[in-house]
Amino acid sequence: MSSEIIYILGIFLSLITSVIIILIIKSYLRKILLELNGEKERPAKFWVMYSQIILVLVPLIFAIFVTPSGDTFVYEIVRYLKWSLIGIVISLFAIGIAIISFIPKPKDE
Repeated sequence: MSSEIIYILGIFLSLITSVIIILIIKSYLRKILLELNGEKERPAKFWVMYSQIILVLVPLIFAIFVTPSGDTFVYEIVRYLKWSLIGIVISLFAIGIAIISFIPKPKDE
């Protein structure tokens, strides 16, 4: 089996693992986020989806971060994909921080 196929299988297994973890924790995460958002459905749905995206992208970045040396087509594409995904994750963190800053804080009585 070529090193490229082994590499792609490793990335695929990383994605499958992320999806399985999401399927396991999704309902629990939704309940927690509903509670934290005061039983408001729309913000909770957003944060569940946001969490799922992060749970897929970050492990994927780590899976492709160590690309074997070589100038094959597959490795070159993965190197570009890696930096694109890092940019997406940084953008998502920035969006998350911006959204959190607009959430009104509960008033203590």
